[in-house]
Amino acid sequence: MTQNPYPNGKQETRIKFLSPEELKRDLLVLADERNITLSALLRLITSEYVRRHKQP
Repeated sequence: MTQNPYPNGKQETRIKFLSPEELKRDLLVLADERNITLSALLRLITSEYVRRHKQP
């Protein structure tokens, strides 16, 4: 039996984007304050934004 590369059933993809260095520093500070990674903070921000702005 082949092993599922996505054990939680969710497929993930990498998203890259350029940002000003100051924005990255500010986001890192926010992530550090919450004891989470920058990646986790960005997932939290984007998922919350999509949830709030999703069309009914």
